[in-house]
Amino acid sequence: MINNSELKESVIIGAQLQKARRLLQLTPEEVSLELNATRQDILDWEKERAQPTLKQLEKLAELCGREIDYFLKETPAPPEKIEFRGKPGQSLKELTKEAKIMLARFDELCRIALEFENLLNKKREVNLPRFEESVHPKTIAQTLRRKLDAGDKPLPNLRERLEGEGVRIFELPVPEDAFSGFSFWHAEYGPCILLNAREPKGRRNFTLAHELAHLLYGHGSSLCYIPLKFGEHLGDLEYKANQVAIELLLPELGVVKILGEGVSQERLRKINWPTWLTTSGV
Repeated sequence: MINNSELKESVIIGAQLQKARRLLQLTPEEVSLELNATRQDILDWEKERAQPTLKQLEKLAELCGREIDYFLKETPAPPEKIEFRGKPGQSLKELTKEAKIMLARFDELCRIALEFENLLNKKREVNLPRFEESVHPKTIAQTLRRKLDAGDKPLPNLRERLEGEGVRIFELPVPEDAFSGFSFWHAEYGPCILLNAREPKGRRNFTLAHELAHLLYGHGSSLCYIPLKFGEHLGDLEYKANQVAIELLLPELGVVKILGEGVSQERLRKINWPTWLTTSGV
């Protein structure tokens, strides 16, 4: 048994290490192998019975996708539960370590942005509506378009408009295109969206609208892979998010005006919207 007098002063906050490790779903053994330490070392750091060396702390930050100061002070907790959607049979646990690190880096960007805002005494105002699950996707899109004063035209500058409404939006290169977007509504950060910087501009814009739909519906933390074709299997929540995205970015009336008044409703239904958006600048 270790007495209090024998405890070493810890340079890190143990709970911070534990939060960082659990977000990446790393075991103490996996962390110890990367840091040339023992499993007991990691547990002792988390219980603040010992402290890592500076070199170990630097490697720890790199391993967890964090800045060093993350381990030295208490920070807001990342989402506890992340739902992976889009690829049938795949789960968050099966993502590569490199892909998971993008989630940690995204959380870091949100944290640092909030700290700068607090430092400058500039509070971010969030002005997004929220909707019940029963509300039709088209109603949500139309409500948002009125709020953004978008009329019935295609919406090419959605990111700038959403940032003006208080949404935090960042882009990071997701390895192997493991996912298209990630979103959560944080108690302190507010609404946050991550986009895969490796995807084409049109697809990123569609992903942004898709993730926005999850936030508006209150779907919780959503890690989504957006298929290129609607023919691929989609769950109900993903289908509804896609419908919001389509109507928000390319409302039917606006598309008819662009393609010509003679376009038929059948032709519109046959257009493969995600593939079309992939090659567009919208």
